[in-house]
Amino acid sequence: MISVEEKLQVFTQYLLSKERKWGKDIIYEAKEKKKALLADSKERIQKEKRSIEERSYQTIFRDKNKIIAEGKNKAKTLELEEKNRILGDFNQLIREKAREYLTETVYTNYLRDCIVQIPQVFGSKKELVVYVNERDFDQIKAIIEEELDEYTIEYHQDCQDCIGGFIAEDAEGRLHCDFTVENLIKSNYKLIGMTLNGFMEKQVG
Repeated sequence: MISVEEKLQVFTQYLLSKERKWGKDIIYEAKEKKKALLADSKERIQKEKRSIEERSYQTIFRDKNKIIAEGKNKAKTLELEEKNRILGDFNQLIREKAREYLTETVYTNYLRDCIVQIPQVFGSKKELVVYVNERDFDQIKAIIEEELDEYTIEYHQDCQDCIGGFIAEDAEGRLHCDFTVENLIKSNYKLIGMTLNGFMEKQVG
């Protein structure tokens, strides 16, 4: 027969075997959980890293585009300011050069062309006021008397800021027409600007 001591020894070994297996299972389960936690942590870290990189890239891309756009706008503004300055200087040069032609036939023809337009502008109004500078007074008066002999003209020699030409208006001051050289330049300002701009673009290109 098996003694009590032997039974206890067998039972004890059984319990120890169970205990070891249970311990191994716990250790294995703990290791698996640890591995799962590490894998999950790595995945979360990678996701966060990618998210940070994407946000950083978007921020850098946005800031880069903003800086480029600001640079382009600033360059465009400076270019426009420079073009306007050049255009202003060019128009001043035109004004100065125009003075050289005021004694030539082309200027006399310009004045005559303006004067013959007066009937079309003022219609049946025959009483006019003409503002002219002192230098052009005799020449303009002579052309008006030749071309508009049916008109009554009141002259004012106080167009001191005019390079040349004249300003005409009806006696009531309701209808006004500017035939000055300054207005001629001003009315062609856009054409002058386009011509000058095209010239500058060719020089840059």
